[in-house]
Amino acid sequence: MPLIAVFTLIAASGAFAHNPNGKADPMNTSLESLKGAEFEQSFLQQMIQHHRSGIEMAKLGSDQTNRSELRDFASNMISSQQQEVDEMSGWLKSWYNAFPKEVANPAANKEMKMHMSMFGGKRDADFDKAFLEMMPKHHHVAVEMAEQAEKKATHPELKEFAAKLVKDQEQEMKQMKEWGQAWFGPA
Repeated sequence: MPLIAVFTLIAASGAFAHNPNGKADPMNTSLESLKGAEFEQSFLQQMIQHHRSGIEMAKLGSDQTNRSELRDFASNMISSQQQEVDEMSGWLKSWYNAFPKEVANPAANKEMKMHMSMFGGKRDADFDKAFLEMMPKHHHVAVEMAEQAEKKATHPELKEFAAKLVKDQEQEMKQMKEWGQAWFGPA
């Protein structure tokens, strides 16, 4: 009996770890049952949407923080994620003759708008704290999506892209955690 409880706890924590509201992330959930070309197209469409929303959040950093570290971080994030959006858009076109959708996952889009509203009117330390709380959660969703792509993608380029994304975003999450602890104390 205790073993079943452990497995249940592990499964539940994996499904809800990245969402503070206790709901499974709509992007990862929608990808779970897909395979092959259907998985790749959906992954690319949704990761493009996810990156666009990350870029939107990062753009706030240039105006709402006084910390040069966060401004530089946001600037680098905008640049790297835009390059990745361009690369993924190219794959959609060349592999599937498709173009990025404005909104690939409406439920995730609705959640992102709610997250963006949490930044409303915040500046300086209040913004920094909100950003360092929200962006790692945002990155965590992308990492989970990319981990699915590492296993399920059929194009080697996409598998490599996903592995790099996991590595890069985990490093960024670590950096944001370190800043949060240094600037605001342990969470």
